[in-house]
Amino acid sequence: MKSMGRRFGVYALAGILLITLMAVQTAAAAEIQRYVMGSGPMGGPWRIGVGAGVQLINEELKDKYFFTAAASGGSVENTRRLVAGEYNTIWIQGGNLYEVWTGTGIFKGQKPYKDLRMLEYMIDQALNIVVLAKSPIKTISDLAGKRVNMGPAGSGWVDITKTMMKALGIENKVKASFLNFEAGAQALKDGQLDATFSPGGPFATPAIVEISRSVPIRLIEPQPDEAKKIVAAIPYLHVGVIPANKAPGENADRDRKAFCGSVYWVAQAGMPEQVVYDVLKVTQEPKNKELLGKVLSYWTSAGPQFDEIASWGIPLHPGAAKFWKEQGAKIPAALLK
Repeated sequence: MKSMGRRFGVYALAGILLITLMAVQTAAAAEIQRYVMGSGPMGGPWRIGVGAGVQLINEELKDKYFFTAAASGGSVENTRRLVAGEYNTIWIQGGNLYEVWTGTGIFKGQKPYKDLRMLEYMIDQALNIVVLAKSPIKTISDLAGKRVNMGPAGSGWVDITKTMMKALGIENKVKASFLNFEAGAQALKDGQLDATFSPGGPFATPAIVEISRSVPIRLIEPQPDEAKKIVAAIPYLHVGVIPANKAPGENADRDRKAFCGSVYWVAQAGMPEQVVYDVLKVTQEPKNKELLGKVLSYWTSAGPQFDEIASWGIPLHPGAAKFWKEQGAKIPAALLK
């Protein structure tokens, strides 16, 4: 009987220890905060860059947070899902940022969304207008009557490419497709398309680089009269430069002109201050910044460049404000509301 009593005592103690351990593990798991970050479409740079950033954050802050890089069509889908509360943080094109904040453009008729906050500028992204080198297409206006991939549904570039065509008076003359960047590049290579629009990462997408290894390609540069009309219609675009040897195609050894738009990192206003502070600290840490930059150069250029959007009235997230102030950054007063 004494032996049975001792065994019962041992089992009871073991059971208590097991329950205690499970309770501790459950409590620890409950302390891990989970967040979702929208990425981008297949064949585009955002899917790669956000994925790398999320992986690093999860490794460095594994005892505090777990981030998921959610598949997305791009900036527009990211924006809509942020508004819907499905995503906590996203990369967003400057045009979509302005439009959702003001309830204009593709968000016209919707209530201006004021529950987002700035984290940092990422990069200026060049828009590649790609044709095969043997193509007779020499200008953007030459796309009239041609088979053109405008980009995937959910990408902010679709609205931009449509507006570009409208500004040139050829909106109804283009035979438009809406493939993701990878599929668009492949269709161009296979002769199923005459041209494809593809935003760079920052100067060219991986999909365009890949097809350039097997077929000669050319990037269409905007003509002065085309640029004037398009920038007038899309003021958040500007004509920038793809530096020599930064994108494939004919004349790759010289600078080439391209339309460019800024990309930003934003979050819901309700995202905790400490979370935003921590993820910026991790991704801006010099060795991490260098590591991420090798995956996608957006991370290398990321920083507190907010002058272009200062007049829009979008506040800096408190966690970002704390971080950038510690770094000695000069923040426009309009962002520190």
